[in-house]
Amino acid sequence: MRLEDLEPHEQLALAGLVRMLTRMDGELSPEETAAISGLARELGSPAFWASMAEAQEQLGTPGAVTAAAEGVTRAEARAWIYGMLLGLAAADGIDVAETQMLDWLMTKWELG
Repeated sequence: MRLEDLEPHEQLALAGLVRMLTRMDGELSPEETAAISGLARELGSPAFWASMAEAQEQLGTPGAVTAAAEGVTRAEARAWIYGMLLGLAAADGIDVAETQMLDWLMTKWELG
């Protein structure tokens, strides 16, 4: 799967979740910065950064991000997004807050 395979609301959810995940521990580490840059290159930088900007504009609260995540219903999109987030979280070691978010997604999206 690729970024363009996601529907627009799924792309927005991915971007919102990336933004939320990278802010969970209160700082953006150099490893996370490198992982986000790598993710952008892998997914297609212009489209990825456009999604990130849209998420910043439209998903300004944790509640808005979780609502966007709940709107992702396709199993293949859920699994792919989760994999992207897991890789990003692992870049600098998965902390407790990130684990809680990933566990919530796994349960909500019925991935486990």
